Amino acid sequence: MPGKEREKDEIWKIRKLLSRPNYAVLKLLMEKSPRTTRELYQKLGGSFTRKTLIITLRDLSMQLNVLQPTHIRTDRGYGLGYILNPKLKEIIKSVEKFEKIVENLGEN
Repeated sequence: MPGKEREKDEIWKIRKLLSRPNYAVLKLLMEKSPRTTRELYQKLGGSFTRKTLIITLRDLSMQLNVLQPTHIRTDRGYGLGYILNPKLKEIIKSVEKFEKIVENLGEN
């Protein structure tokens, strides 16, 4: 019996984007884009399992449409890579800004 899907509210996509593995992939793509699948596995393999990363890339590209697959020239020919949907860059910057605001609330 598969796991029960949680009820979706108005901000379920944002919650999904901000999960630890999803956000880690998004941060890497904010630093440098495009990145190959192999690069993402190498950078994040110490923090997440390969299965988690595979599910993360699938969800981000197919379910949420925030990653766009692309071909990247490598030393062995062409490989599969991902670029960040340009519209999402501003959202990530806003989330980081909001995080700082929330952190500062606790200092007052």
